[in-house]
Amino acid sequence: MTSTSEQAAAHRRRRVPTGPITLRLGLLGLVAIGIVGAALELAFERHWRSPVQLIPWVALVLLALALLLLALRDSPRTITAVRVLALVVLLTAAYGVYTHVSVNFGMGAADSAWDTYSALTQWWSALTKSVGSAPPLAPGMLAQSALLLLLASLTRRDASRPDSVNTA
Repeated sequence: MTSTSEQAAAHRRRRVPTGPITLRLGLLGLVAIGIVGAALELAFERHWRSPVQLIPWVALVLLALALLLLALRDSPRTITAVRVLALVVLLTAAYGVYTHVSVNFGMGAADSAWDTYSALTQWWSALTKSVGSAPPLAPGMLAQSALLLLLASLTRRDASRPDSVNTA
C-alpha cells in the first residue's frame, strides 16, 4: 500500500509542466493559430490578384518558417534568425497598414464632400474604413503573431535549464 505522500509525489510528477515551457508552448500555439487565421482570411478575400497582394503570403511563409525553427531548435543562432524573421514580418505588417489606409484615402476622392473635410478627418476616415474597403487592421494579425513569436523566443525549450529566460 502506498502512502498519501507517495501518491501526491507521483501525481506531481504526472502534472503538466508549468512555467516557461508552458508559456512557450502557449505562445507558439497562438502564433500557429494566427498564421492559419491570417491565411484563411487572405484566401477568403482572394488576396493574390496583384504582386503587392502576395506580400502578406510571403510574410506568412516567413512566420511559419520562424515558428518551425523556434519549435525545433533553441540555439542562439536559431533564436537570432527567428527574431530577424519576426522583425521582417512586423515591418511587412506596418507596410500593410500603411497601404490599406492609403488605398482607403484615395477612395475618399469619390466622395463629393471629401475636399471639405480636414486632413485629420480624411485620414481618420481612411483608417476607420469609413471610405474604401481595405481593412487597415487586417495586417495587424501578422504583427500580433510576429510579436507573440518574439515573446516565445525569450523562453527556452528545455525547462530543466536553470536559466529559463534566453537573453541571446
